[in-house]
Amino acid sequence: MLPKLVVEKVWKKPGQGVVKINFNTTANGRKMSFGLVARDHDGFVLGGRAGVMDKNVKAEWAELHALEESISFAWTKNWLKLKFESDCVSLVNRLNRTKANFSTMGHR
Repeated sequence: MLPKLVVEKVWKKPGQGVVKINFNTTANGRKMSFGLVARDHDGFVLGGRAGVMDKNVKAEWAELHALEESISFAWTKNWLKLKFESDCVSLVNRLNRTKANFSTMGHR
């Protein structure tokens, strides 16, 4: 039996002057909703955005749309140093251009 590794999951501070944007989506039938929150290096909330769209898309495409909204939100605020955070493993792996995809769950 292999021992289970204990990993602490905590919010990591970005570097000085970096804005961290966390985005998330949900897709159900013909509706898609998204939300994003921008924080500075101390965890102070700088702003956010949320919306609902009439689009029939899969979860991965909805996450990609939320990333696009996050980029346009940062562009309107003139933020130069950004860090994006998402819970969509397949999107993160594709953007990081990793060779192996360690996602174990599919999308319904």
